[in-house]
Amino acid sequence: MKKMLGISVSYLLFGLIVGLFFHEAAYYTNFDGKSVLGVVHGHALALGTAVFLAIPVLMQVFHLEQHKSFRLFVYTYNAGLWATLVFMTIRGLVQLFSFPISSFADHMIGGLAGISHIVLTVGIYFLFRTLFSAMKE
Repeated sequence: MKKMLGISVSYLLFGLIVGLFFHEAAYYTNFDGKSVLGVVHGHALALGTAVFLAIPVLMQVFHLEQHKSFRLFVYTYNAGLWATLVFMTIRGLVQLFSFPISSFADHMIGGLAGISHIVLTVGIYFLFRTLFSAMKE
């Protein structure tokens, strides 16, 4: 449980830092458009902090840590979420600072973000698999 709370805090810190950075960078660059960087902090707080704050409660009630698929959830979900947040941050920085990137790089960022979302979805599958398995017991 302590590990889950530590993971939750790491997402909280990342989300707050990115949110503050976006606010200050947008202010100093007079950016008034839309940027993906503006929603990264919300994703980190909701999909990272909130989920890993709820997991210890579920662990206490259903003893999730006894199931093999729970470990798969933790690793897969974290890998998918961190990758998603990184690629969203990269996309947002490109938009915020108007970095000139090639069409290939632009499509690569989008493709890797899409793959990250798929990995995140697989992690959610493992969570539900664990929950259904724990409910049967």
